[in-house]
Amino acid sequence: MKIIVPKNAGVCWGVERAIDMAEAVTHRHAEAKVCHPEARSAEGSSSALISSLGPLVHNPEVVEDFQKKGVQVISDLKEASGGTVIFRSHGVPVELYGLAKEKSLNVVDATCPFVKKSQNFARRLHKHGYVVIVVGDENHPEMKSVKSFIPGEKLITMNPKDIEKIEATKKVGIIAQTTIPKKTLDEMVDACQARFQEVKVHDTICDATKVRQEEAAEVAAQVECMIIIGGENSSNTKKLTHICKTLQPKSYQIEHEREIDFSWFEGIQTLGITAGASTPVPVIHRVKQYIEDVMTSA
Repeated sequence: MKIIVPKNAGVCWGVERAIDMAEAVTHRHAEAKVCHPEARSAEGSSSALISSLGPLVHNPEVVEDFQKKGVQVISDLKEASGGTVIFRSHGVPVELYGLAKEKSLNVVDATCPFVKKSQNFARRLHKHGYVVIVVGDENHPEMKSVKSFIPGEKLITMNPKDIEKIEATKKVGIIAQTTIPKKTLDEMVDACQARFQEVKVHDTICDATKVRQEEAAEVAAQVECMIIIGGENSSNTKKLTHICKTLQPKSYQIEHEREIDFSWFEGIQTLGITAGASTPVPVIHRVKQYIEDVMTSA
């Protein structure tokens, strides 16, 4: 069986950057314990704590690895009693920067620069009097962060019909969740241009997202089965799965190789494997090797 893996499958630059920043924090803390014996006795003290506000990335293996290195995941900044807090790649609501300062927390801001760009565009559009339309999933952490930068009228949706809630006489500015398909943004832009006289568009979809979606579609169109690796709660992985399923119905999303049902591969000669932007490349290689080993020994 031939296995095809897209060239750019797996962890994106923004996630890799967040992982590197978290690694640096854990490394510094580990070094401090070795170089300063008194730090060991303070291991349980607030100054020695490292927290991540929400999972660092949407990948359970990566999160578990950091927990072993002392990074505890918290769901609310109020849970942080001191030490260092990592703001994850998806970004956080703007008011949390002030709260972290009040609590004297050392902030490591791992917000993806592409998300930062969306935040800045959102703030700028509001400042210039635009109703801001953010094309994305309002329940996604990135969207909760971006909308906090828009104190005025705003709409967060992926449904073009929702724009009817905004008066047609108003001017609108459009930005996008960094991980949505380009087609979704284009459909919203077309609908807005048909309703409003002034429409300003900032395409804030991450280049890495576009490339990964295009490559996944290209592979899915030429194979008999597709495996998509990524966290169950990963938005970009779900979108990759949706794209693949439209081209190859035998597309399956997994978090771990143990979830693979080898009956999926019965009678096929070509298999594609891709992964979400929070999945490290070694995980892709491991899944590929596992499939090859089992198929060879069968």
